[in-house]
Amino acid sequence: MTGIAVVGLSCRFPGAADADAYWANLAAGRDSVHRAAPRELVGLVPEEVRAHPRFVAASGLVDDVFAFDPERYGMSPREATVTDPQHRLFLHAAREALENAGIRAADAARIGVFAGVGRNRHEDWVRSTLPDPDAEDLMLEIGNGKDYFATRLSYRLGLTGPSVVVQSACSTGLLAVHQACLSLANYECDTALAGAAAVRVPLEYGYVFTHGAIGSPTGRCRPFSAHADGAVPGDGVGCVALRRLADARAGRDPVLAVLRGSAVNNDGAKGSFAAVSARAQQQVIEEALSLAETDPAGIGCVEAHGSATALGDETEWTALGRVFKDEVLVGSAKSNVGHLREASGIAGLIKAVGAVRTGRVPASLHDGRPARYVRDTGTGLRLPDRTVSWTGPLPRRAGVSSFGLGGTNVHVVVEQPPPSAPPAAGPAAAEVLTVSAHTATALRATAARLAAAPVSEPLADAAHTLQERRTPLPHRLAVPATRWQEAREGLLAPGPGGVADGPPRCGFVYPGIGDHYEGMAAGLLDYLPGFRPRLADALTTAGELAGRDFQALLFPPRRTPRRAAGGVDLRAMLRGAPREAALNDPVNAHVTVFCVQLALTEALAGLGVVPAAVFGHSLGELAAATVARVFTRQDAYRVVVRRAQHVAALPAGAMLAVALPEDRAVELTGPHVWLSTVVTPASCVLGGARADLLAVAERLRERGVQTRMTGVSHAFHTPLMRPAAEELRALLTAMPLRPPETPLVTGLGGDWAGADIARPDFWVRQLTSTVRFGDGALRMSGRCPVLLELGPGQLRTVVSQSGIARAGVAALATVRRRYEDDRDDLVLARTLGRLWERGTPVDWAALRGGRAARGVPLPPNACDDRELRAAGRAAPPPRQRAGTGEEHRPAVPDGAVPTPPGAHAAARPAPARTAREGSGVRELLADIWRTLLGVPDPLPHDHFFDLGGDSLMGVRLTRLLEDGLGAHVPTAVIFKSAVLSRMAENVQQWLDAKGHAR
Repeated sequence: MTGIAVVGLSCRFPGAADADAYWANLAAGRDSVHRAAPRELVGLVPEEVRAHPRFVAASGLVDDVFAFDPERYGMSPREATVTDPQHRLFLHAAREALENAGIRAADAARIGVFAGVGRNRHEDWVRSTLPDPDAEDLMLEIGNGKDYFATRLSYRLGLTGPSVVVQSACSTGLLAVHQACLSLANYECDTALAGAAAVRVPLEYGYVFTHGAIGSPTGRCRPFSAHADGAVPGDGVGCVALRRLADARAGRDPVLAVLRGSAVNNDGAKGSFAAVSARAQQQVIEEALSLAETDPAGIGCVEAHGSATALGDETEWTALGRVFKDEVLVGSAKSNVGHLREASGIAGLIKAVGAVRTGRVPASLHDGRPARYVRDTGTGLRLPDRTVSWTGPLPRRAGVSSFGLGGTNVHVVVEQPPPSAPPAAGPAAAEVLTVSAHTATALRATAARLAAAPVSEPLADAAHTLQERRTPLPHRLAVPATRWQEAREGLLAPGPGGVADGPPRCGFVYPGIGDHYEGMAAGLLDYLPGFRPRLADALTTAGELAGRDFQALLFPPRRTPRRAAGGVDLRAMLRGAPREAALNDPVNAHVTVFCVQLALTEALAGLGVVPAAVFGHSLGELAAATVARVFTRQDAYRVVVRRAQHVAALPAGAMLAVALPEDRAVELTGPHVWLSTVVTPASCVLGGARADLLAVAERLRERGVQTRMTGVSHAFHTPLMRPAAEELRALLTAMPLRPPETPLVTGLGGDWAGADIARPDFWVRQLTSTVRFGDGALRMSGRCPVLLELGPGQLRTVVSQSGIARAGVAALATVRRRYEDDRDDLVLARTLGRLWERGTPVDWAALRGGRAARGVPLPPNACDDRELRAAGRAAPPPRQRAGTGEEHRPAVPDGAVPTPPGAHAAARPAPARTAREGSGVRELLADIWRTLLGVPDPLPHDHFFDLGGDSLMGVRLTRLLEDGLGAHVPTAVIFKSAVLSRMAENVQQWLDAKGHAR
């Protein structure tokens, strides 16, 4: 048989909300069956049952059977309420198994579903609560019938492979796995989900023991024990995601175990329908071993069916003894969780996966004394009485048996996963863990899950799995880190995260010189793909024009000791760090800053991060104009080099930052001092002769006003630049300049640039006149809620002090400031994460470049569950609305983001009132929506299909509207728009045109 990889799994069993908890319970030898004194079951179990002398208060219960999040799956609360919880729980488990496998349905090829479900008693219960159950007959049938169990899941998750319901009583779950393996081997699908759900609704907290039946009179399930007296019924849901092993390894998927072979047969004719056959069981095990090309001696443990009945256990032990002659450990999960009926086989398989994966075999709980046939046999079969380390043959292989009432027997051979390549050596690069959910509550729960998970996989693999193997949802949290400890702290931090609620609008801001430093952005040379070659090319091109070698300024960076990441050199921040001599030179400063900015822009474009608009301050305005294609790239280098050379030829000057508003800063100007830059409403920069500015600084110091000399050599944006500006005019006059192709804010006026930016006179004034940094940032923030600073600068300070941040605008850095003791890769990783939080698509695979990464199993996304059951209501969460649309969206596949209506379920829908009783068509339609969707307060802009409506509900809406109006309105008229207010307008217009009275 083709090797089949188990690449993901999910389960909910007694005492265990997930697979990790299930394995922990098994390894610890816990009995997870719920037991209670009869008095504790008052109100839960009928009095006549509790009082019965043979009532046994034991049951394998799972928690939160009625908890569900309909909006996560595009269902209305009404539909979810009438749906069998078994269907809902398996839908949840299937989605979790795909997430655990790192498979996005939207990206994957055909995904098949092979699953079975337990007996349904829920439909009768729901019908008893409805005033007119026949009116909802089709919804009830689809939501509760076994026929729709698999196909409805495929519909909700957008799966396109075979969708098959598999039923064989107690062997259903393992038979589904067998069928899935065959489908994969035959290339009917590329991924398969297999499993079962068996949950009794209404809940059962015990049973009345009957002599001769399977139930245990003691409420203990003890397979192969001298005290075995029957099974204890239980509930459970389990699902595994499977792929062909070769495909899984090629796709670097997580491989939890390998299914080497499987077989199925039937007992055939026998003494009674419920009898068992040792011969048939022996044959199915031998056939599975043959298909797995495995000798019985290669099996180290067997997860048996182990029903804990005297005849059934002895028959199975006999069959095992005929096959296995060497030492084999035998156990059954039924001793821990009870008999889960249709889900018992999948519970056994998941246990076996844990055993071969970890090399530990859990104990079989049997009260310390094995049955007589276990003690007397001459085979190597042995019951472990405690969890033991694997001592059997290698590779670790286990057999799993599941036998159904009626004789359908299934056996699967499970092998340990192949060894994975060790993580690459070398220093850890900054990673970004991207967590998302469809509500803020679910986001925090998902982050907490990930932080608490005992993940030992490399951080890079976890980041890859979250970034590229999970569907991004609207509510987002990005956590940059280099180690798991940092990541866990970030996941639990109270930061707000972000909401991707619209098209990304990121503005690029290019600072001027003054905050540059030797080795700036050096930490990105080997982190940001494409940055090193683009920067080298830019420096080379500019160097040829200037007749200089600029490479040494940035390649390699000067090595200096660093404090812990995130520290700040306060002295440098407040007073300005000593300027490196080489960068005091205006030509060096201009060229290196400009080249870094362009190289960053181009490298970020390789990640899919491009500007919706650009804005530059001082020299940065030349970079912004270049990105907007006002200049050609080659002409831009000429302008920057010549501008710098002409400035360098002028007498030296200085610039002084002052903590004063514009009107008070103007008062300080004089013959040799000018207002150079208006930075924020409370800060400006003066330019002029150094001696005059030092005198101004001294006067202000005496008045208690903070000042700082900036790290530049000349007085930019003052009349002192006139000679250089005129030289620049001559150069620009001979160049072709064009209006910007990307929207551009100019610092000269703090507004959107027009055609004048393509005239030489603009650039003369830009060098000699006051520029308005803060006004420009404010103007851009009106269009772009995210401002990205390209190169070192003061944008974050400006945005904060200008009050722009209070409007929800984020200012993000690409490199550290000179005085920040942080890693460049962490700075950029933090920013890319924030961009992603706000909805900017980031090509994480491109960022990873050649660094290899593989998928690893991580906890699935949490849901925003609430109780939905036919007998009651639950309080609605806060309503969260996104934009409305006109598209008909009856299905919400995995990867789509349903608009969450946030409404609760209605236990008993109110009948739709007629138009005469209400105040119009809209009110009538709103009542019908309440009835169909279970949404208590539909709003005028709500969309029928966004609230979980579908085509079947649409048919009922047409009928109920006809009943309410006394006139038939064509469906095409009603659904010309699915938005409530427009639907009402269209219906009203049709009625008016037809002359119907209202």
